[in-house]
Amino acid sequence: MFADAVANLIAPVLGTTTTGAYIESAAGITEGGRTGFTALVVAGLFLLSLFFAPLLTAVPPHAYGAALVVIGVFMLSPITKIDFNDYTELIPAFLTIVLMIFTYNIGVGMTAGLLTYPVLKTLAGKRAEVSTGMWVFAALSLLFYVFYPYK
Repeated sequence: MFADAVANLIAPVLGTTTTGAYIESAAGITEGGRTGFTALVVAGLFLLSLFFAPLLTAVPPHAYGAALVVIGVFMLSPITKIDFNDYTELIPAFLTIVLMIFTYNIGVGMTAGLLTYPVLKTLAGKRAEVSTGMWVFAALSLLFYVFYPYK
């Protein structure tokens, strides 16, 4: 976990995207990999996969497109947990989903939801439902849009 935290701090300084290995590390630890040997095995398998990458690029997109549609359908199930009667919950969720899809950018969608959620809760008189941390996320999301490079 510490290595993941350090990697997420150093990656932007070096001009690369942040590494998202936290979940993978947690999954490895859950399955019993606690010594670091698991990471070495995975690294070796990734190295081995470099030799098979040209074979995978020979597969045309229409061959795996149907599988991606099925995966997208599975990703829709959490939408049923959204309270469609509470617009202060529905609108931020809607903006998050729609902007991710139409802008092809997860950051734009996430920050739209993080920004609109506390604002709508406050405008609806539900200020007590918004934590201080949520306001911090909203402020950081606003900075994302102020300094967004693709204006």
